[in-house]
Parts: sequence; C-alpha cells; structure tokens
Amino acid sequence: MRVLRQLFCALTLSSLLACSPEKTEGLPALQASSTVSAEPVAGAWALADAFSPDVQEAARFAVQTYAVQNKARVLYKDVTQARQQVVSGLNFELHIQVTLDGASRKVSAKIWRQPDGAYRLQAWAWLD
Repeated sequence: MRVLRQLFCALTLSSLLACSPEKTEGLPALQASSTVSAEPVAGAWALADAFSPDVQEAARFAVQTYAVQNKARVLYKDVTQARQQVVSGLNFELHIQVTLDGASRKVSAKIWRQPDGAYRLQAWAWLD
C-alpha cells in the first residue's frame, strides 16, 4: 500500500511539473524506485517481526519437525530473532528459544516455505 501511495504521489508530481509553464530544467528526474521500501527485495535478507503469524508458524513447524525426526522432547517457547528472504517461496532464519528435556536451549533454524505453502526444515543448529 505504501508503495502504491508513493507511486501515486510521484505520478501526480510529474504530471504537475509537465503542465507547469515554468522551466523544469535542472530538476532531478523522478525515479520509478524509491530508496525507502516497505516491500521485501527478492534475494535479500531482511529483518522480520518475530511475532508475525508467518514467523510463528515457521518456528513451530521447525520445532515439531526436529522433535519428530530426532524422537526428542523439544517444546517451543519463543522466537528471539527473525530474518526472511524472498526466493521461490520464502526462507526464514530464526533464533528460537526451546525447552529440551526440561532445560532451556537456544537454536538457529532455517525454514523454507515453498510457493505452495508447505514448509521444509533446511537447517537446525544448537547455539548453546
């Protein structure tokens, strides 16, 4: 929505300048892309909101998948850091607080949300 608003403002400003009888020489040309963007850039890692539903769902999937694959009693507690990368789907790199056999542990997990919405656990590494 923010990008659409910026585009609308840019188009309005350029049409006003085009209709203006004053010379516009020396004014910088409007660029189609803005330096401030709320939209993720494909291929670039960006910080993500640890409390967003997408991040929470990916974290819970990672913990559940690890627990099943390793026959371990791992319980999800919290996401402490989150990054995402737009690819064919979406990659998440999360630092997750878990409980393993009653002890608090921290893990780094990479999860790929495929274009069809299915998740795949790509990496799991204990941080402590």
